[in-house]
Amino acid sequence: MKKVKDMDGTWKIAYPKRNIYIMRDHNWAFSAWEISRLNKKIKPKARLLHVDFHDDYFEPTEEITELKTEQGALNIGEKLDIFEFIRASQGTGTIKDVYMIGDYVRSPGEVFHSYTLNQFEHEHRMEFFSPENQSFILDLDLDFFNLHAYQSIENNYNSNPFRYSDEFIKKQLERFKQYDDEGCWDLITVSISPEHCGGDQTAQQILEIFLKSFELNDEEYIHW
Repeated sequence: MKKVKDMDGTWKIAYPKRNIYIMRDHNWAFSAWEISRLNKKIKPKARLLHVDFHDDYFEPTEEITELKTEQGALNIGEKLDIFEFIRASQGTGTIKDVYMIGDYVRSPGEVFHSYTLNQFEHEHRMEFFSPENQSFILDLDLDFFNLHAYQSIENNYNSNPFRYSDEFIKKQLERFKQYDDEGCWDLITVSISPEHCGGDQTAQQILEIFLKSFELNDEEYIHW
């Protein structure tokens, strides 16, 4: 796998046996979801858990037409901005319900919001996993673990990182991995977002913790 510093905006891989997609930039989550729907890996009207310090809940400026091919999903994903992908997939009918974990000043009114994983587990977890006829998607942005991302700190874009400790990140990831071990997630998408992690080096560190926590270091992957 390339180092984060060598990844461009189109870099993305998938672990087919695990149904996990990893991408440098978050707009490609749209394509991963749409391709998974087309390939019947997930059902339409899926339920999403978006874990990110950005809510990424903006209307797309790109007109979204009915998608019938993987190439069409890739073409649209490439044109989307990094904060438009959720609403875009709601527009196609691939995503229905949206739950979010993130320390937002104002969360979108249309979503179920938790400030922390602990709050989600106490208030929404049972409700989230209760439907029997929906697919469940975990969408994780690694910038969730950069403390400076939550504050109005000057010059924290692509620099000045202050991430959580390895122990904290591992503990959080263990909970998401436990859901994976229990077969809860039908699809997992992960965005690296190095600029919002505070730069390539910090993003690399967090990515390595994720890969180890989800036991992906020896797993075969493909570029897509």
